[in-house]
Amino acid sequence: MDRINTVKDLVDYLERNDSLSESNIEPLREIADHCGGDLERSIVDYIPPRDTLTGRNIYREQRLCEEFRNKLEVNSGHVEQTAQTATTNCHDKFIKFYRQHDASSFEKKRTDIYKLITSNIGHSWRSLGRELDIPQGTMDAIEVQYPHDLDSRVQKMLKVFEGDVAHDPNRRILQLCRALEACRRKDLRRKVEDMMSYK
Repeated sequence: MDRINTVKDLVDYLERNDSLSESNIEPLREIADHCGGDLERSIVDYIPPRDTLTGRNIYREQRLCEEFRNKLEVNSGHVEQTAQTATTNCHDKFIKFYRQHDASSFEKKRTDIYKLITSNIGHSWRSLGRELDIPQGTMDAIEVQYPHDLDSRVQKMLKVFEGDVAHDPNRRILQLCRALEACRRKDLRRKVEDMMSYK
């Protein structure tokens, strides 16, 4: 909330918390009631879009399932069978969906995701590496190998990450999303989830 200085910041915050969307503008209506002016006129004239087929962000759903499972394990000594079954079903649907896609499509998405991370992670690459469980010595060696080329450092780190993780690409991307969130790059995590979720 400290970073909200403009209406754009507010709208972005509300959208990220799923409080505001094209079909749900109630928070803006409440603000307009207090402020009036152009905002109120715009909201009165606003026509929500017709229900159209929208893509599902299944990486977000998978992450939420995993978080739910972790909370259940933390909050109770044992996980109830129904909750465990629901989480397993969510994970199974997720895996089934991605097995339907051909490997070349997945490989292209992986390449695009790595390009996105390489060009946007900046000096947070070490934090990302730590969250991906890459040893500090390995990151130091990468930095010595590429002293003035940040992009090459990130690419090399991602290659090391690929070598360390099991060969399940879904698990690899899920771990990458968790690491991006843990190193405070939720913006990149959302972009990665979007890239993986939509064709």
